[in-house]
Amino acid sequence: MSTYFEELMIKRSDAELMEYINNFDKYTPEALIVVVNELKSRGHSISDEELKLINDKIEKCKKNEEEEKIEKASKSLRKNVVTDPDAPLLYSQVAVLMFSTIFTTIFGAILLALNIKDTKKKLKVIVIGILFTTFAVLIGNLVPHPTSFITLTNGAGGYLLVSEFWNKYIGSGTKYRTKPVWIPLIISVVITGLLLIEMIYE
Repeated sequence: MSTYFEELMIKRSDAELMEYINNFDKYTPEALIVVVNELKSRGHSISDEELKLINDKIEKCKKNEEEEKIEKASKSLRKNVVTDPDAPLLYSQVAVLMFSTIFTTIFGAILLALNIKDTKKKLKVIVIGILFTTFAVLIGNLVPHPTSFITLTNGAGGYLLVSEFWNKYIGSGTKYRTKPVWIPLIISVVITGLLLIEMIYE
């Protein structure tokens, strides 16, 4: 958490801090998190309804920021896509990034691995995907906003796949045609759905 906001809020009076709570739509998620923590440390209680509204705003802001980053990244990742019938047919960098962010990094890693011919390189990419996914889930269960943390971590994992491993194993300048993702998408949705159902019943 930003030291700037922590140093700022500790100097604010209780009334000034409550101004953030009462008009939370005007302030950034980072400031609101610090305000809530500061008020709690002073012994003030915040209603469940207020906390829910604040948390909803924080989640929405983080989701919007992540979507903006993905949109910017996807534009730069489309530069090597061509229609030349002689170009290799690959699952795109955009697909790898999106699958990683939405379904967890392991899904993006498998998609990228399907583009790679060398078995050892395939396995290395999949291991990276497993490690990122495991880290996201384990740490996500310990933080205040697990959904945002898991999404950000998986997005970071996807970015690593398309920036590091794609460049290393496929080539940053490789021109390619995009391979349809309908089958991997259906499989990913089914697997994710089954896992969610299992979690709900547990």
